[in-house]
Amino acid sequence: MKKINNHNKPALWVNKMLFILAMSLQLLFFAGCKHDDLSIALPNENIRQAGDFVKNNYEMTLFYAALKKTGYAEQLNGAGPFTVLAPTNDAFNRIGIYNAADFDKMNADTLKKLIGYHILPRRLLVNDIPSNGIDIRYATLTGPELYVSRAAFNPNGGVEKELYIDGVEVIRKDVVVANGVLHLLDNVMKPNFNKTVQQWLAEHADYSVFVKGLKKFKLWDQLANPAIFTIFAPNNQALADVGITDASLTALDAEKYLGDRLFGAYILYDRHFFISDSQVFSLINSNGAYNYFLKNDSHYMNFGGGKQYPTFKLGYGLTLRSGNTFSDVILNSVNSDLTAKNDNLCSNGIIHHLVSGLVRPDQAIRK
Repeated sequence: MKKINNHNKPALWVNKMLFILAMSLQLLFFAGCKHDDLSIALPNENIRQAGDFVKNNYEMTLFYAALKKTGYAEQLNGAGPFTVLAPTNDAFNRIGIYNAADFDKMNADTLKKLIGYHILPRRLLVNDIPSNGIDIRYATLTGPELYVSRAAFNPNGGVEKELYIDGVEVIRKDVVVANGVLHLLDNVMKPNFNKTVQQWLAEHADYSVFVKGLKKFKLWDQLANPAIFTIFAPNNQALADVGITDASLTALDAEKYLGDRLFGAYILYDRHFFISDSQVFSLINSNGAYNYFLKNDSHYMNFGGGKQYPTFKLGYGLTLRSGNTFSDVILNSVNSDLTAKNDNLCSNGIIHHLVSGLVRPDQAIRK
Protein backbone atom coordinates (compact mmCIF):
# COMPACT_ATOMS: atom_id res chain seq x y z
CA MET A 1 0.00 0.00 0.00
CA LYS A 2 1.35 3.45 -1.06
CA LYS A 3 1.90 5.85 1.76
CA ILE A 4 0.43 9.32 1.35
CA ASN A 5 2.81 12.19 1.98
CA ASN A 6 0.86 14.61 4.21
CA HIS A 7 3.38 17.34 3.46
CA ASN A 8 1.80 17.76 -0.08
CA LYS A 9 -1.71 18.45 1.26
CA PRO A 10 -1.40 22.28 1.48
CA ALA A 11 -0.12 22.52 -2.09
CA LEU A 12 -2.96 20.31 -3.36
CA TRP A 13 -5.53 22.43 -1.52
CA VAL A 14 -4.14 25.68 -3.01
CA ASN A 15 -4.18 24.25 -6.54
CA LYS A 16 -7.75 23.07 -6.07
CA MET A 17 -8.90 26.51 -4.91
CA LEU A 18 -7.16 28.25 -7.83
CA PHE A 19 -8.89 25.87 -10.25
CA ILE A 20 -12.32 26.57 -8.70
CA LEU A 21 -11.67 30.34 -8.82
CA ALA A 22 -10.65 30.23 -12.48
CA MET A 23 -13.74 28.24 -13.41
CA SER A 24 -15.98 30.67 -11.50
CA LEU A 25 -14.50 33.68 -13.30
CA GLN A 26 -14.98 31.95 -16.64
CA LEU A 27 -18.63 31.26 -15.84
CA LEU A 28 -19.14 34.89 -14.86
CA PHE A 29 -17.57 35.99 -18.15
CA PHE A 30 -19.91 33.82 -20.22
CA ALA A 31 -22.92 34.86 -18.14
CA GLY A 32 -22.02 38.53 -18.75
CA CYS A 33 -21.83 37.93 -22.47
CA LYS A 34 -25.38 36.58 -22.46
CA HIS A 35 -26.91 39.83 -21.17
CA ASP A 36 -27.47 41.55 -24.52
CA ASP A 37 -29.65 44.17 -22.84
CA LEU A 38 -26.84 45.33 -20.54
CA SER A 39 -26.22 49.01 -21.28
CA ILE A 40 -22.97 50.74 -20.38
CA ALA A 41 -22.67 54.47 -21.09
CA LEU A 42 -20.15 55.32 -23.78
CA PRO A 43 -17.44 57.88 -22.90
CA ASN A 44 -19.28 60.69 -24.73
CA GLU A 45 -22.75 59.90 -23.35
CA ASN A 46 -24.42 61.56 -20.38
CA ILE A 47 -27.48 60.54 -18.40
CA ARG A 48 -28.35 64.11 -17.47
CA GLN A 49 -30.91 66.22 -19.31
CA ALA A 50 -29.52 68.97 -21.56
CA GLY A 51 -30.39 71.81 -19.18
CA ASP A 52 -28.66 70.15 -16.23
CA PHE A 53 -25.65 69.21 -18.33
CA VAL A 54 -25.10 72.85 -19.34
CA LYS A 55 -25.64 73.98 -15.75
CA ASN A 56 -22.88 71.69 -14.49
CA ASN A 57 -20.31 72.52 -17.16
CA TYR A 58 -17.77 75.24 -16.30
CA GLU A 59 -17.27 76.16 -19.99
CA MET A 60 -20.95 77.11 -20.39
CA THR A 61 -21.83 79.16 -17.31
CA LEU A 62 -22.77 82.22 -19.36
CA PHE A 63 -24.86 80.16 -21.76
CA TYR A 64 -26.69 78.66 -18.79
CA ALA A 65 -27.30 82.15 -17.38
CA ALA A 66 -28.88 83.09 -20.73
CA LEU A 67 -30.98 79.90 -20.71
CA LYS A 68 -32.23 80.74 -17.20
CA LYS A 69 -33.08 84.32 -18.12
CA THR A 70 -34.99 83.33 -21.23
CA GLY A 71 -36.81 80.37 -19.66
CA TYR A 72 -35.16 77.73 -21.83
CA ALA A 73 -33.25 76.06 -18.98
CA GLU A 74 -36.38 74.35 -17.69
CA GLN A 75 -37.53 73.47 -21.21
CA LEU A 76 -34.20 71.76 -21.92
CA ASN A 77 -34.87 69.43 -19.01
CA GLY A 78 -38.06 68.26 -20.72
CA ALA A 79 -38.69 65.28 -22.96
CA GLY A 80 -37.08 66.70 -26.10
CA PRO A 81 -35.36 65.64 -28.17
CA PHE A 82 -33.16 68.72 -28.53
CA THR A 83 -29.91 69.68 -30.20
CA VAL A 84 -28.18 72.36 -28.15
CA LEU A 85 -25.57 74.55 -29.85
CA ALA A 86 -23.75 75.90 -26.82
CA PRO A 87 -21.31 78.83 -27.12
CA THR A 88 -18.44 78.77 -24.65
CA ASN A 89 -17.82 81.50 -22.09
CA ASP A 90 -15.00 82.78 -24.32
CA ALA A 91 -17.48 83.07 -27.18
CA PHE A 92 -19.74 85.32 -25.09
CA ASN A 93 -16.71 87.33 -23.95
CA ARG A 94 -15.98 88.17 -27.60
CA ILE A 95 -19.31 89.97 -27.90
CA GLY A 96 -18.90 91.83 -24.62
CA ILE A 97 -20.75 89.45 -22.27
CA TYR A 98 -18.63 88.69 -19.19
CA ASN A 99 -21.16 87.87 -16.46
CA ALA A 100 -24.82 87.01 -16.05
CA ALA A 101 -25.75 90.63 -15.26
CA ASP A 102 -24.68 91.66 -18.78
CA PHE A 103 -27.74 89.89 -20.18
CA ASP A 104 -29.92 92.37 -18.25
CA LYS A 105 -28.70 95.10 -20.63
CA MET A 106 -30.16 93.29 -23.64
CA ASN A 107 -33.71 93.47 -24.94
CA ALA A 108 -35.53 90.48 -23.43
CA ASP A 109 -37.34 89.49 -26.65
CA THR A 110 -34.16 89.78 -28.73
CA LEU A 111 -32.21 87.68 -26.24
CA LYS A 112 -34.94 85.00 -26.16
CA LYS A 113 -34.97 84.77 -29.94
CA LEU A 114 -31.17 84.66 -30.09
CA ILE A 115 -30.81 81.90 -27.49
CA GLY A 116 -33.69 79.92 -29.03
CA TYR A 117 -31.78 80.10 -32.33
CA HIS A 118 -29.10 77.97 -30.62
CA ILE A 119 -31.57 75.12 -30.00
CA LEU A 120 -33.03 72.68 -32.53
CA PRO A 121 -36.26 70.77 -31.78
CA ARG A 122 -34.64 67.52 -32.91
CA ARG A 123 -31.62 65.29 -32.29
CA LEU A 124 -28.94 66.13 -34.88
CA LEU A 125 -25.74 64.10 -34.73
CA VAL A 126 -22.82 64.86 -37.03
CA ASN A 127 -23.47 61.74 -39.11
CA ASP A 128 -27.06 62.91 -39.69
CA ILE A 129 -25.66 65.85 -41.70
CA PRO A 130 -24.90 65.18 -45.39
CA SER A 131 -21.20 64.50 -45.98
CA ASN A 132 -19.46 67.45 -47.66
CA GLY A 133 -22.72 69.39 -47.43
CA ILE A 134 -22.65 73.18 -47.77
CA ASP A 135 -25.18 75.39 -45.97
CA ILE A 136 -27.72 72.66 -45.21
CA ARG A 137 -30.73 74.27 -43.52
CA TYR A 138 -32.28 73.21 -40.22
CA ALA A 139 -35.17 74.87 -38.38
CA THR A 140 -34.46 76.24 -34.91
CA LEU A 141 -36.64 76.31 -31.82
CA THR A 142 -37.66 79.91 -32.56
CA GLY A 143 -38.40 79.27 -36.23
CA PRO A 144 -35.64 80.82 -38.39
CA GLU A 145 -33.35 78.36 -40.11
CA LEU A 146 -29.64 78.04 -39.55
CA TYR A 147 -27.00 76.77 -41.96
CA VAL A 148 -24.68 73.81 -41.44
CA SER A 149 -21.60 72.93 -43.51
CA ARG A 150 -19.64 69.72 -43.04
CA ALA A 151 -16.32 68.58 -44.51
CA ALA A 152 -16.24 64.77 -44.21
CA PHE A 153 -13.77 63.63 -46.90
CA ASN A 154 -11.52 65.11 -49.59
CA PRO A 155 -11.03 64.08 -53.24
CA ASN A 156 -7.78 62.29 -52.38
CA GLY A 157 -9.55 59.93 -50.00
CA GLY A 158 -8.58 61.59 -46.73
CA VAL A 159 -11.00 61.97 -43.83
CA GLU A 160 -12.05 65.46 -42.72
CA LYS A 161 -13.84 66.30 -39.48
CA GLU A 162 -14.77 69.98 -39.69
CA LEU A 163 -18.26 71.26 -38.92
CA TYR A 164 -19.57 74.84 -39.07
CA ILE A 165 -22.95 76.27 -38.10
CA ASP A 166 -23.77 79.75 -39.43
CA GLY A 167 -20.06 80.13 -40.07
CA VAL A 168 -19.15 79.25 -36.46
CA GLU A 169 -16.83 76.30 -35.89
CA VAL A 170 -18.06 73.40 -33.77
CA ILE A 171 -15.17 72.62 -31.41
CA ARG A 172 -16.75 69.64 -29.62
CA LYS A 173 -19.27 67.40 -31.35
CA ASP A 174 -21.89 64.81 -30.45
CA VAL A 175 -22.01 65.18 -26.68
CA VAL A 176 -24.97 62.86 -26.08
CA VAL A 177 -27.31 63.81 -23.20
CA ALA A 178 -30.43 62.06 -21.92
CA ASN A 179 -32.83 64.05 -24.12
CA GLY A 180 -30.71 64.88 -27.14
CA VAL A 181 -27.24 66.01 -28.14
CA LEU A 182 -25.00 69.03 -27.57
CA HIS A 183 -22.36 70.64 -29.78
CA LEU A 184 -19.94 73.23 -28.39
CA LEU A 185 -19.37 76.46 -30.41
CA ASP A 186 -16.42 78.84 -30.32
CA ASN A 187 -18.58 81.88 -31.19
CA VAL A 188 -22.11 83.12 -30.66
CA MET A 189 -24.31 83.08 -33.77
CA LYS A 190 -25.73 86.56 -34.47
CA PRO A 191 -28.35 86.52 -37.23
CA ASN A 192 -30.20 89.67 -38.28
CA PHE A 193 -33.61 88.02 -38.15
CA ASN A 194 -35.76 90.74 -39.72
CA LYS A 195 -33.27 92.59 -41.88
CA THR A 196 -32.55 92.21 -45.60
CA VAL A 197 -29.07 92.69 -47.01
CA GLN A 198 -30.35 95.96 -48.44
CA GLN A 199 -31.42 97.23 -45.02
CA TRP A 200 -28.17 96.13 -43.43
CA LEU A 201 -26.07 98.02 -45.99
CA ALA A 202 -28.27 101.12 -45.74
CA GLU A 203 -27.69 101.24 -41.97
CA HIS A 204 -23.89 101.18 -42.22
CA ALA A 205 -22.47 104.51 -43.37
CA ASP A 206 -19.05 103.00 -44.06
CA TYR A 207 -20.53 101.38 -47.19
CA SER A 208 -22.35 104.50 -48.45
CA VAL A 209 -20.34 104.78 -51.69
CA PHE A 210 -21.01 101.12 -52.45
CA VAL A 211 -24.74 101.70 -51.85
CA LYS A 212 -24.64 104.76 -54.10
CA GLY A 213 -22.98 102.74 -56.88
CA LEU A 214 -25.54 99.95 -56.59
CA LYS A 215 -28.32 102.50 -56.92
CA LYS A 216 -26.68 104.26 -59.86
CA PHE A 217 -26.40 101.03 -61.82
CA LYS A 218 -29.86 99.75 -60.85
CA LEU A 219 -28.58 96.89 -58.71
CA TRP A 220 -30.02 98.15 -55.43
CA ASP A 221 -33.73 97.33 -55.56
CA GLN A 222 -33.14 93.60 -56.10
CA LEU A 223 -31.45 93.37 -52.70
CA ALA A 224 -34.84 93.76 -50.99
CA ASN A 225 -36.19 90.65 -52.74
CA PRO A 226 -36.46 87.23 -51.04
CA ALA A 227 -33.84 85.81 -53.42
CA ILE A 228 -30.51 84.80 -51.83
CA PHE A 229 -27.34 86.88 -52.13
CA THR A 230 -23.77 86.68 -50.89
CA ILE A 231 -22.29 90.19 -50.92
CA PHE A 232 -18.61 91.06 -50.60
CA ALA A 233 -19.06 94.67 -49.57
CA PRO A 234 -16.18 97.14 -50.11
CA ASN A 235 -16.26 100.03 -47.66
CA ASN A 236 -15.66 103.61 -48.76
CA GLN A 237 -11.88 103.38 -48.40
CA ALA A 238 -11.77 100.11 -50.32
CA LEU A 239 -13.53 101.74 -53.28
CA ALA A 240 -11.33 104.84 -53.03
CA ASP A 241 -8.35 102.51 -53.50
CA VAL A 242 -9.66 101.65 -57.00
CA GLY A 243 -10.55 105.25 -57.89
CA ILE A 244 -14.23 105.36 -56.87
CA THR A 245 -15.37 108.08 -54.45
CA ASP A 246 -18.70 109.74 -53.74
CA ALA A 247 -17.71 112.71 -55.94
CA SER A 248 -16.35 110.64 -58.83
CA LEU A 249 -19.44 108.44 -58.75
CA THR A 250 -21.68 111.48 -59.06
CA ALA A 251 -19.78 112.56 -62.17
CA LEU A 252 -19.76 109.08 -63.73
CA ASP A 253 -21.90 108.53 -66.83
CA ALA A 254 -23.60 105.21 -66.08
CA GLU A 255 -24.31 104.55 -69.77
CA LYS A 256 -20.59 104.26 -70.51
CA TYR A 257 -19.88 101.52 -67.98
CA LEU A 258 -20.84 97.89 -67.36
CA GLY A 259 -22.62 98.06 -64.02
CA ASP A 260 -22.72 94.27 -63.64
CA ARG A 261 -18.93 94.35 -63.61
CA LEU A 262 -18.12 97.63 -61.87
CA PHE A 263 -20.49 97.01 -58.93
CA GLY A 264 -22.08 93.65 -59.72
CA ALA A 265 -18.69 91.98 -59.18
CA TYR A 266 -19.38 92.23 -55.45
CA ILE A 267 -22.65 90.26 -55.65
CA LEU A 268 -22.86 86.47 -55.80
CA TYR A 269 -26.39 85.49 -56.80
CA ASP A 270 -28.40 82.51 -55.56
CA ARG A 271 -25.69 81.36 -53.18
CA HIS A 272 -25.38 81.66 -49.44
CA PHE A 273 -21.74 81.31 -48.40
CA PHE A 274 -20.18 81.97 -45.02
CA ILE A 275 -16.43 82.54 -44.86
CA SER A 276 -16.14 79.09 -43.25
CA ASP A 277 -17.53 77.66 -46.49
CA SER A 278 -14.28 78.70 -48.17
CA GLN A 279 -12.50 76.46 -45.64
CA VAL A 280 -14.86 73.60 -46.46
CA PHE A 281 -14.26 74.15 -50.20
CA SER A 282 -10.51 74.00 -49.57
CA LEU A 283 -10.99 70.53 -48.05
CA ILE A 284 -13.59 68.95 -50.33
CA ASN A 285 -12.96 70.49 -53.77
CA SER A 286 -10.12 69.41 -56.03
CA ASN A 287 -9.45 73.08 -56.92
CA GLY A 288 -10.09 74.28 -53.35
CA ALA A 289 -12.52 77.05 -54.31
CA TYR A 290 -15.89 78.03 -55.75
CA ASN A 291 -15.78 79.54 -59.25
CA TYR A 292 -18.47 81.40 -61.16
CA PHE A 293 -19.15 83.89 -63.95
CA LEU A 294 -20.38 87.34 -63.00
CA LYS A 295 -24.04 87.87 -63.83
CA ASN A 296 -24.51 89.20 -67.38
CA ASP A 297 -20.74 89.25 -67.93
CA SER A 298 -17.93 87.09 -69.28
CA HIS A 299 -15.65 87.86 -66.33
CA TYR A 300 -14.93 85.01 -63.96
CA MET A 301 -14.60 84.99 -60.16
CA ASN A 302 -12.77 82.65 -57.81
CA PHE A 303 -13.94 82.57 -54.16
CA GLY A 304 -11.59 80.68 -51.86
CA GLY A 305 -9.80 80.83 -48.55
CA GLY A 306 -9.92 79.09 -45.20
CA LYS A 307 -7.80 79.08 -42.07
CA GLN A 308 -4.94 81.37 -42.95
CA TYR A 309 -1.38 81.01 -41.71
CA PRO A 310 0.03 82.07 -39.24
CA THR A 311 -3.08 83.08 -37.23
CA PHE A 312 -5.28 80.25 -38.57
CA LYS A 313 -8.22 82.67 -38.52
CA LEU A 314 -10.84 82.21 -41.19
CA GLY A 315 -10.31 84.53 -44.14
CA TYR A 316 -11.18 84.60 -47.81
CA GLY A 317 -9.91 85.74 -51.15
CA LEU A 318 -11.48 86.85 -54.42
CA THR A 319 -9.73 86.69 -57.78
CA LEU A 320 -11.40 88.31 -60.79
CA ARG A 321 -10.33 87.23 -64.27
CA SER A 322 -11.36 88.33 -67.74
CA GLY A 323 -12.53 84.77 -68.47
CA ASN A 324 -12.22 81.19 -67.27
CA THR A 325 -9.16 80.05 -69.22
CA PHE A 326 -5.50 80.18 -68.20
CA SER A 327 -4.79 82.76 -70.90
CA ASP A 328 -7.31 85.23 -69.47
CA VAL A 329 -6.02 88.23 -67.56
CA ILE A 330 -6.32 88.60 -63.77
CA LEU A 331 -7.96 91.96 -63.13
CA ASN A 332 -7.50 91.90 -59.38
CA SER A 333 -6.98 89.61 -56.42
CA VAL A 334 -8.02 90.57 -52.88
CA ASN A 335 -7.65 88.82 -49.51
CA SER A 336 -9.76 89.72 -46.47
CA ASP A 337 -9.38 88.33 -42.94
CA LEU A 338 -11.19 90.85 -40.73
CA THR A 339 -13.14 88.09 -39.01
CA ALA A 340 -15.31 90.36 -36.86
CA LYS A 341 -16.71 92.15 -39.93
CA ASN A 342 -17.66 89.06 -41.91
CA ASP A 343 -20.63 86.65 -41.79
CA ASN A 344 -23.38 89.23 -41.34
CA LEU A 345 -26.36 86.92 -41.77
CA CYS A 346 -29.56 88.62 -42.98
CA SER A 347 -32.99 87.34 -43.94
CA ASN A 348 -32.14 87.09 -47.64
CA GLY A 349 -28.41 86.56 -47.67
CA ILE A 350 -25.10 87.31 -46.07
CA ILE A 351 -22.63 90.23 -46.18
CA HIS A 352 -18.84 90.09 -45.83
CA HIS A 353 -16.46 93.00 -45.50
CA LEU A 354 -14.02 93.50 -48.38
CA VAL A 355 -10.78 95.35 -47.61
CA SER A 356 -10.05 96.51 -51.16
CA GLY A 357 -12.01 97.19 -54.32
CA LEU A 358 -11.98 94.77 -57.23
CA VAL A 359 -12.71 96.79 -60.36
CA ARG A 360 -11.44 100.20 -61.52
CA PRO A 361 -13.79 102.25 -63.70
CA ASP A 362 -11.47 101.90 -66.71
CA GLN A 363 -11.80 98.10 -66.43
CA ALA A 364 -15.59 98.29 -66.89
CA ILE A 365 -15.93 100.63 -69.88
CA ARG A 366 -18.41 99.48 -72.51
CA LYS A 367 -16.78 98.63 -75.85
